Amino acid sequence: MKIRSKVLIALALLMAGGCAGGVGPATVAPTVDITGKWVGSWAATNPSLGSGTITMNVKQTGPQYSGTLLMTGTLTDPSGPTEGVVSGNQVRFTRPPSVTGSLTVQGDTMSGNIFGLIDANATLKRQ
Repeated sequence: MKIRSKVLIALALLMAGGCAGGVGPATVAPTVDITGKWVGSWAATNPSLGSGTITMNVKQTGPQYSGTLLMTGTLTDPSGPTEGVVSGNQVRFTRPPSVTGSLTVQGDTMSGNIFGLIDANATLKRQ
């Protein structure tokens, strides 16, 4: 019994240690710079919930970005200041708090999913 107890304790410690790294994917160094103006459109994954335009004016410093977000066509307007993290070629929103999601940058195009008031697909082009 003593050996079994020691093994269970060791496994519990290993599992707890594995959780110590935090929630979500690890942040890696940015491979893109998203500084500038991005303009595009979004469409709800449920077509009856609509679509609209999206504009981001951002400045990236290291893995962080900040700027302004303008979204049209939403019932509750999340437009205003925006902030987030660039990890590799992934852009993740941290502000506004009503918008989450991840956009992938490929050249002068940024596309992916936005979640919040509605779930949507978005595509933006650098201007």
